[in-house]
Amino acid sequence: MATKQAEEYKNKGNEEFKKGNHAKAIEYYTYATELDPNNSLMYTNRSNAYWQMKNWEKSARDAKKAIEKDAKNVKGYYRLGMALIEMGQLKEAKEAFQKAVELDPKNQSFADALSRCKAQMMRDMSEADRLKTEGNDAYKSGRIEEAVGIYTRAIAACKNTEKDIEIKCDCLANRAACRRQLYLPEECISDCNEVLAMKPDHFKALIRRGQAYESMEKYQKALDDFIAASRIDPNAKIAYEGVSRLRNSMKAFGSGKN
Repeated sequence: MATKQAEEYKNKGNEEFKKGNHAKAIEYYTYATELDPNNSLMYTNRSNAYWQMKNWEKSARDAKKAIEKDAKNVKGYYRLGMALIEMGQLKEAKEAFQKAVELDPKNQSFADALSRCKAQMMRDMSEADRLKTEGNDAYKSGRIEEAVGIYTRAIAACKNTEKDIEIKCDCLANRAACRRQLYLPEECISDCNEVLAMKPDHFKALIRRGQAYESMEKYQKALDDFIAASRIDPNAKIAYEGVSRLRNSMKAFGSGKN
């Protein structure tokens, strides 16, 4: 009975929304959510109504609720992205739009929103930062060799500013991750060495160099890197699992491999 009443309120909300009566639509959608709190579509609809009223925070809140109720609610990610971009949270908006595109790659509206968000993000970025973003996208899409090339261009574009040094370290560490996946451990180690010369406490560089050393059976060097990483972040699972794994390997094969 409650579900039927919720559907009726949702339909009334839709009617008011079409008329441009967004506040009234929100009232009906709220009744619907109270009667059927696990129906993610109710929150998506109310998120849209709040967005039309330029209440970005509540729009984002309802979009998140929709996703919590149904992780495959593609409109929930889209509505979240639309609210976040208005709030100036471009990185988070891009992630939401990317999820929408992953769930529905044929939807042109989602693809266009992602493109607009990327363009807005890159407007005020340096060339190095733009290339880093492109490299990250290539890496996440599994285009590993392409990502290596983009990160290399980003590194070359870095200037001697504090921000660009941060970007350079990130790109080197990311290129190291690519090279490890391409079974190029020595090149991975070289990239990590360059990062650690600038930032000795760079967590990702220590982890990736440790992984590369481990693949080469240089267990003591790998262990040293994982221990150093675990000291930087004692709660990092990848670090303490690496320490445990390597100690077991050294017991099994002897500690002479360094």
